[in-house]
Amino acid sequence: MSDKPGQQLLLNFPSHPEYNFSNFVVSAGSHIAFETAQEFCSENSVPYQALYLFGEKNLGKTHLLLSIGNRAAERGLRAVCVQGRDFVDKIGGDLSAETQRTLQQLLDADFFLMDNVESLTTSPAAQENLYHIYNRMTEKGGKLAFTAAVPPTKNSAMESYLTSRFQWGMVAEIKPIDDSTTAKIILKIAKDINLAMPEPIIHFLLSRISRDFISIQNAVASINQKSYLQKKKVTLPLVKAALNLY
Repeated sequence: MSDKPGQQLLLNFPSHPEYNFSNFVVSAGSHIAFETAQEFCSENSVPYQALYLFGEKNLGKTHLLLSIGNRAAERGLRAVCVQGRDFVDKIGGDLSAETQRTLQQLLDADFFLMDNVESLTTSPAAQENLYHIYNRMTEKGGKLAFTAAVPPTKNSAMESYLTSRFQWGMVAEIKPIDDSTTAKIILKIAKDINLAMPEPIIHFLLSRISRDFISIQNAVASINQKSYLQKKKVTLPLVKAALNLY
């Protein structure tokens, strides 16, 4: 998953079409979260109304969250997404008239999505407001999805009444990317920009770059830039020079 979407408080769907299920590279550590997210926003009935995705940074949590929103929009449903820190800033204080309007916008949605829900640990008021949103959304048959770095049981700074709500739904982990998936991601990113990436180079990169999407994306972009400027094919010396690996 790459950088976060826009800075507005509420992200309405469809939005950021580059984030969809079809271009999510599934790994052994993410297939359960991927399949659960797909099922969660499908037309099929599922026995839960909330989904909680957790895992380390840049493994695809936000990608799946936005894919849920876009799939819901494809079905003619209304989905909104809010960053946890923005929720705290705008809805973590007194319930002014503007705040009430924002809350109503959230409650009018069929899918309520929140990225980085652990940001709410700094604001008991924001947690209480999310608790009420959770209850009202589930009462009307709506759905909620959250992303976080840790599972609900590990976030001791979160109010217990809210943690229990997270545990009512489905909890799925996205685990670090394995070698096979990292190789697939390198190949896909290279193919998308028409960069020929020899297999020996991929094996070299597996031992030299971090296993998260941002690091992989930046490495391939640097190699592509060096190849373009020097008008040379991708070789080991070129890669080492592009990534400052000496």
